[in-house]
This record gives sequence, structure tokens and C-alpha cells, in this order.
Amino acid sequence: MHTQVTLDDQLIQQAAKLTGLDNLQDIIEIALCELITRKKSDPLAKAFGQYRWEGDLEKMRNDQCC
Repeated sequence: MHTQVTLDDQLIQQAAKLTGLDNLQDIIEIALCELITRKKSDPLAKAFGQYRWEGDLEKMRNDQCC
């Protein structure tokens, strides 16, 4: 896919320094792979909206729950 985007130069420089890569396409592809891997493996993200929460938030906020 060919696309045109504006990227933060400092972010690209940091990514290049951390990865040792100097090719922008490689840096972006690795960044996307890392994002996808993290999102797929994040148990909290997978659990979001799957469980019903019961409790008294006001008591918890005032440290009166137990």
C-alpha cells in the first residue's frame, strides 16, 4: 500500500536509534507489528466489556469498602 503521512521527526529518530534501522518503511512496519502484537496479547484489552462489575464506587473512593 502506498500512502502519504506526516510523521514526527523526533519519533522517527528515536525509533531509528532504538532499532538500528534507517529505512523509514522498515521502522513503520516494525512499529505496526509491535502494536498488533501488544494489542493481541493484552489480557485487559481482551477482557474489556466481558465482565459485569458490582460494587459501591463511592465507598471505594472513600476507602470504606472493607
